[in-house]
Amino acid sequence: MAQTEKKGGLLRKSSASKKPLKEKVVLMYDEIFTTEDPSKCNPRFWEELFLMKVNLEYLEGKLEALDGEELMKIKDNINCLFQHCIQALGEEHPIRVVNALQVP
Repeated sequence: MAQTEKKGGLLRKSSASKKPLKEKVVLMYDEIFTTEDPSKCNPRFWEELFLMKVNLEYLEGKLEALDGEELMKIKDNINCLFQHCIQALGEEHPIRVVNALQVP
């Protein structure tokens, strides 16, 4: 039976023939780091994001890897992320509040 290892947002199968799988939250973070609005294709993007456990290691790594030019290209999405964090803090759902607190 293949074992699953969690590291840096990847869920790896010990079998070499399988492609590594990414956590859903990591896939959603990757959408934030594109120039497209992540909620354009999924109107519930932000609600779903804050229901998932934060992968702070992956998120910090993505932010630290950006240079100034790349950051300017996605600044609207980064601003949206923080805006939705602030909105989630006012919600009654405790999981959303805790996860929103961990992002910034």
